[in-house]
Amino acid sequence: MTEIANNIQKDLLDKIESIPDKQIITPTIPIAIYLQESENLAAWAMDDLDQLSKVGINITHIEDLKERIEACRLLQTEWMNIKSCTSDAKIKWQKDSEAGYALHKEILHDFNFAFRNDKNLTGIVKRIKLSHGYASLVQNLATFAQIGENNKELLEQIHFNFNKLEQALHLSETLFYVRNGYRSSKDKKHKQKVLRDKSYTYLKLLLDEIRLSGKYVFSNNKERLQGYKVNYFIQKRASQKE
Repeated sequence: MTEIANNIQKDLLDKIESIPDKQIITPTIPIAIYLQESENLAAWAMDDLDQLSKVGINITHIEDLKERIEACRLLQTEWMNIKSCTSDAKIKWQKDSEAGYALHKEILHDFNFAFRNDKNLTGIVKRIKLSHGYASLVQNLATFAQIGENNKELLEQIHFNFNKLEQALHLSETLFYVRNGYRSSKDKKHKQKVLRDKSYTYLKLLLDEIRLSGKYVFSNNKERLQGYKVNYFIQKRASQKE
């Protein structure tokens, strides 16, 4: 449980989490705009409670709506925070892995020449060449350090820079932890997005009910009806006509 999620009442959070994944509604409006429109509608509907009560909408619905709005806002904030952290982790992984692949290629080139007359070492180099993926990259960099230390004489003959072995071992360890951190942040990002989308879904279900009730009650009152329409789509259609 995150610190932000702790600010949401447990029973409300339980209801949000209980929504089946297959029933999640994907937002079609930017969340910030949707939340603002939700608040506007809640305030608008408050002035119409006498009329709305005739179709079952009362103050309890409005209070419930406000709680759902706040929950969605908090979970959206958490989602944006985690999204930012994931982006930072991704950038670090891409930067470090790029350096790792470059060093991997360079050491392979050195080893291929230095060990060209040793059948056993040549076979090891060939197997390393055939390995692919980040797991192989991490393992190979560590393996290079070990092979290099065990065959210093052959490497000295080509004036090999032994600092590369220290770099390889360091990068191997770094990439292992950076990759794990990146994967962990991706998992958190996914889980938080699902929770954010569930809170949006839970909000939308009630908001749509109030909106539809308002449209029904004020179908012949253009002034009050306006407050129950989705302004985002109205403005979007207007801008497309311009």
